[in-house]
Amino acid sequence: MGAAYRVIIRAVERLARGLLEAWRGLSVDAKVVAVLAGGNWLLLFANHTTVAATSDETIWRLFPGVAGPIFLLVAGAMAFGYPWRDRRSGASFTPRRRWLHLAAIIAVFVVIPTIASIVLRETGKSYTYVHDGALMIEEASRKLLAGHNPYATDYLDTPLYYWPMVNNPALYHLTYFPFLFLVTIPFVWLFDHLRIFWDQRYLYLPAYLGTLAILPLLAKRTDRKIALVALVGLNPQLFPFVIEGRNDFFVLLFLFGGIALLQRERRAWGALAIAAAAAAKLHALVLLPFLVIYLVATRKPRTVNDALRALTPLIPAAILLAVTFAPFLLNDWDAFYDDVVRYNAGGAAWTYPISGMGFSALLLQLGVISFRQADFPFAAIEIAVALPIALYTMYRLWREPTLARMLWGYALTLLAFLFFGRYFQGNYLGYILAVASAIPIFLAEQRPAKKTRARRAPVVGPVVATPAE
Repeated sequence: MGAAYRVIIRAVERLARGLLEAWRGLSVDAKVVAVLAGGNWLLLFANHTTVAATSDETIWRLFPGVAGPIFLLVAGAMAFGYPWRDRRSGASFTPRRRWLHLAAIIAVFVVIPTIASIVLRETGKSYTYVHDGALMIEEASRKLLAGHNPYATDYLDTPLYYWPMVNNPALYHLTYFPFLFLVTIPFVWLFDHLRIFWDQRYLYLPAYLGTLAILPLLAKRTDRKIALVALVGLNPQLFPFVIEGRNDFFVLLFLFGGIALLQRERRAWGALAIAAAAAAKLHALVLLPFLVIYLVATRKPRTVNDALRALTPLIPAAILLAVTFAPFLLNDWDAFYDDVVRYNAGGAAWTYPISGMGFSALLLQLGVISFRQADFPFAAIEIAVALPIALYTMYRLWREPTLARMLWGYALTLLAFLFFGRYFQGNYLGYILAVASAIPIFLAEQRPAKKTRARRAPVVGPVVATPAE
């Protein structure tokens, strides 16, 4: 019996050693894709869900009958096929083939389920297979087209009323910033006049793909480009929300576009793109003070006039923010404040319920807070925690003004601010991780190359000249 155990143990050891050696032989991009695509494939069976008709369902159930299992089979083959091809083919698995394989993975995991969800909505009820946030932006656009202030009206007369949530406070509050529905208005107007069904994902899905198209501009080496696209595009806390129509990638499109422009010293255009992100969502608004410090510190000003000249690229950004917010602030300040601030922080007539996986959920679980709609001074806690982090990281950014430090300070501050807020959703964490994904790439390309014994040559394509940070 003991001999049999020893044989089994040796076999397990050999298997573990072989797997470890195979893992070490993989390229950087293959390791990233293997972990993310493989992990996400396992999560598809139960954890990756999306909004359906009356409740959330696993993504693969968007496909009827045998199509669901076929979807899982194809997704698994695509996910594990990438590291297998990297290990088996080596140099013949060229950069072009790697990009095509990653594109196929993204198409299977994200694009096809999103299209399926849109079709199910269009062929069924308009309030099914879509997130209430996307539905709200569609209806806010129609409210403004009808001459109503979207922040000063309710949504009881819209399909949002039938969205499957009891006492949905979104019926009385528009929590989003104006840029989202201002951009949507021309499309809603055109589609409604042509009697074509409009779905907000007609904007959000291209924004997702556009974000992934921008990311390779941030790196030089091909393996790092692919790894960065995989890190963001297959983020397990973010890509499932593309399918149901959340707006994170609409914001990330402008944010990463702005970073790419700043990297190339297109300061005014970069600041304008980041301002567009801030005009769409509070998450990106937190980046603006870090952007101000970066613009000034990189110019190493010696006088006040030098500092002011360094801020001139912000003029177009300031104009965009003013044009976006001023009409609604001047029309009804209290309505805007009630929807955007009180609704999220507590104190509104219909406050957003405590939910998610943050500090508030912990207090609710421990019984410190008695019920989900209860008021609690989350805003004071958010500021008390996030402000020192912001000040410290801004100081470090001033001393060493790089894009990596700017994104690090922003991500850490946003994490502290959102985690201690009234609700901290999974896509909030996904958004922060997406922002932070570019940091190790920037840091790796800042370091001087080291002479080491190479186990395997990295996958390197044509090097695009990118200015140093």
